[in-house]
Amino acid sequence: MNISKESRDFLDRLSVYLFASGKNEKEIREITGELEDHLHEAEQKGKSVEDITGLTAKQYMDQIAKEMPFDKMGVFKYALVLIFGSIAFYVMGDAINGTMDYSWIILIGLPVMILFYGVMVARLFKYTAGKVLSKKKEFTLLLVMSGVPLAGMGGVVFLEKFIGDTAVSLGTTGRMVGFVLCALILIGISIWSKTPIMIILPIVVFVPQYFIERSSWSEETQLMMIGMIFPIGFMISLGISFLQIWRKERKQIA
Repeated sequence: MNISKESRDFLDRLSVYLFASGKNEKEIREITGELEDHLHEAEQKGKSVEDITGLTAKQYMDQIAKEMPFDKMGVFKYALVLIFGSIAFYVMGDAINGTMDYSWIILIGLPVMILFYGVMVARLFKYTAGKVLSKKKEFTLLLVMSGVPLAGMGGVVFLEKFIGDTAVSLGTTGRMVGFVLCALILIGISIWSKTPIMIILPIVVFVPQYFIERSSWSEETQLMMIGMIFPIGFMISLGISFLQIWRKERKQIA
């Protein structure tokens, strides 16, 4: 259906806002589909989005969000995917490095940190969807957010050095099995989400890390380079995923 760029952007932002608010995907599609019909009819009469909603974009999004029930099972599903995907990524790195020893600090702290990060990302998406921000500001916020899991993991590892005793330790066979399981989990998540980020991210992070650790550079230089790999790799993977999604949307509109 042909609608203006302003209306299309509004529908896209509304979808993100509702999704970040924990609403059901099917219901979101139904609501945005109905609203698209109304917007199309209104534009034929020379009316704008605010003429239809009677409110500002943010006010209308808040109103719709309050009327829709919270999708507990959907949020639980995405929380599990986030936790398993992040843990698989973390454990895969340990399997490559050959050090799969975990204390209770890691076993408990890592999932908690991941959930905290997930909540922050949802709030960021909700914030950016409710406001009209420049692409530069959105990119900056996303870049800053990409450093949160790195800082959080650093805090957990730092705490472990002082009060963490090894609770689980895996040998060579365990590391091989763990690596295969983690790879399958990441591939499965990429297939399920229809984005390659969980396949690309380990490649752009662990392959350079492997060669850096075996280089002749000083330890300080290696640590600095490795510290830069994750945020850079994250942004590359995210950019490729966004490009893939954008191409699919363009094909659907064409």
